[in-house]
Amino acid sequence: MSIYDYIVIGAYLAFMLALGPVYKSFSKTASDFFRGGGGMLWWVVGSSAFMNSFSAWSFTGGAAKAYRTGTFLLILFACNTVATLVCLVFTAHRFRQLRVITAVEAIRDRYGNSSEQIFNWLPLVFNILFGGIMLYTISVFMSGVFGAKMYQIILILGAVMVIMTLLGGSWAATAGDFVQMLVVLTITVIMAVLALNHEAIGGIGGLIEKMPKGHLDWSEFERPGITWIYAITLVINQTVFANSMQSGGARYLFVKDGAEARKSAWVSVIGFLVLPIIWIIPAFASSIIFPDLAAVFPKLNNPAEGAYVAIATKLLPPGLLGLLVCGIFAASLTSMNSLLNVFSAGFVRNFYIRVIDKNASEGRQILVGRIFILVYGLIWMGIAMLLAQNSEIKLFELILIASASIGLPAALPMLYGMFVKKVPAWSGWSTMVVGFIVSLVIYLGFKYGGFADALRYGWDPSAPLNDIEFGDLKLGLTTAAIFSACTIWFFLTGIFYKYSSMDYRKQVDRFFEVMNTPIDRSQEHEPDYEGDSRQYLVLANLCLAYGGMVLLLLLVPNEWKARLLVLICGGSVMLVGAVLRFIGKRAGADGARSSEGGCDE
Repeated sequence: MSIYDYIVIGAYLAFMLALGPVYKSFSKTASDFFRGGGGMLWWVVGSSAFMNSFSAWSFTGGAAKAYRTGTFLLILFACNTVATLVCLVFTAHRFRQLRVITAVEAIRDRYGNSSEQIFNWLPLVFNILFGGIMLYTISVFMSGVFGAKMYQIILILGAVMVIMTLLGGSWAATAGDFVQMLVVLTITVIMAVLALNHEAIGGIGGLIEKMPKGHLDWSEFERPGITWIYAITLVINQTVFANSMQSGGARYLFVKDGAEARKSAWVSVIGFLVLPIIWIIPAFASSIIFPDLAAVFPKLNNPAEGAYVAIATKLLPPGLLGLLVCGIFAASLTSMNSLLNVFSAGFVRNFYIRVIDKNASEGRQILVGRIFILVYGLIWMGIAMLLAQNSEIKLFELILIASASIGLPAALPMLYGMFVKKVPAWSGWSTMVVGFIVSLVIYLGFKYGGFADALRYGWDPSAPLNDIEFGDLKLGLTTAAIFSACTIWFFLTGIFYKYSSMDYRKQVDRFFEVMNTPIDRSQEHEPDYEGDSRQYLVLANLCLAYGGMVLLLLLVPNEWKARLLVLICGGSVMLVGAVLRFIGKRAGADGARSSEGGCDE
């Protein structure tokens, strides 16, 4: 990278740090700090939700998958689209109508106090380690590709993440996601255009003609039957997670009402339909231009993960390569910021004020939340440093196994519980335990019990499964076993509902009544014209500032084509800022006129 790229990266990190102080004044109450007071603009929340699903993996592991298997990866995004459409129709509005600050509060309202603590602490414990792994993974990638020091990346990204979220809370995390989405979108479009125009590609027709056969014909590396099993598995997994109270519902608590929750889901639907098709083009082109990535990135354990960066290094002029690195950082920070915010909210709202200080003021809740973010973030950084010092620690495998074992079993009762009334209070956590046992048995069977050989040779003894087929079929069968066991158990527990206390039955009735009652903003929330205007104007200023920083790259001594790309990239972000500024001023004027009319009456 050139000195200009490092300047861009430094400016980006400073910009992200500034989001904390910028949004600090937005948080007056715990609800403000942890979920934007339930008054965020729907398209900002939708952008944040989409960015959390379009993570740094898209530029690393996702790019590697596209490099090897081509359009096969689009199955994942198609399944994400289906899952989000289901959420849009059936659950998004219900999530918001739960009228809670954290998703775990909804779990308490549905299943009781014991389930509240179980489902609050399990993610807290596991994600202490998982957050460290996320930091370590991105540092390994950046070190292998650019030769950067892992410790430096961990410290810098960790500090930006903690300070930004600690000061600005959910406002900084969510608004930052919107600006970062613009960064990712603009650099992705530029990369796609440059890749198609490269002399070795020759446009869309040339790309299709020169791509490896397996990129369009999936049967080259996987039997159609296994592909169908894989796709159905992804639909089940993604639908359950997107529509579960804990994993899918948290983001929709940020908007104003059920109707706006549905609108915000449309942002993800459109994103999954449009962006992957553009994003995947550079990875395809990389498979043509760089058939041997191991020679390009000898330090990467999986050289294919450098597919995106390899072609970016070849195509992007000085300055814009740094912007791509910012895009990778942005995709990393969005996920980690959101996790910090969600877990701090859970600690404060579902443990601290429930067990330690039941009379804690709004200010004290915010203070405790900030202390939690600081401590939790430092632990993440410490674990990442430990992994960087000793990469032989078998932590990866243990955490990934634990996450997979608990993820689906924990999400299923949080989905079923929104539609099925007559199950006892213990049905949620017991379903998770059953699913964990099943997944543990499957894991031990594959590791020690001969499941692997049975699966690899059982489909067709004369033609054993290759590694891709084995992995996809293993995922499908494991998901089917866990899904079936958890579903059967959950509904069987309904037999014991008749033994539930009257208090619990009334609690469940209240839960469903609240969840299915639309929010009347005229009764429950005063229209906040000033708040809307302020959100628009602050976002506008951020876009104008960021776009202006990008336009400074016009001063770099590049060719006119490179400067044109800079102009398009920075100008697009500034145009969005100008539009938001116009809307914000108009919203403020409308609010002022409405206030004057109310005073006249």
